[in-house]
Amino acid sequence: MSRLLLKMEGIVKRFPGVVALKGVDFELKAGEVHALLGENGAGKSTLMKIISGALAPDEGRIYLDGQATAIASPQHAQALGISTVHQELSLIPSLSIAENIFLGRHPRRRGGVIDWEATGARAREVLRDLDLHDLDP
Repeated sequence: MSRLLLKMEGIVKRFPGVVALKGVDFELKAGEVHALLGENGAGKSTLMKIISGALAPDEGRIYLDGQATAIASPQHAQALGISTVHQELSLIPSLSIAENIFLGRHPRRRGGVIDWEATGARAREVLRDLDLHDLDP
């Protein structure tokens, strides 16, 4: 039996003149992969923005590892281990692979200075996990 990582209950999001989400329930267990499909305007992006902390739900509850959680911001979501892989990937060609992987969330040393050694090491781990051994981060 897989551990329940994320549970969303009764998620509602309203915008002026439209209810984007009405009573959405969602569960994600360890080891699962989900695809979110639907027509334009179905609320897919809105739900992802709520999970990733870019929007707050108007109603409903979110649980992470069984604990009720209010995801306050995208940075808070990342600190909770939530990342979003967007459909349209935007890379910056003038940056290295490692810099693109950690764009905006580089490992840092005391004083907020980017830890380039840790950035490179973690990028090599990511590439190894993806079986991309011939790329130099």
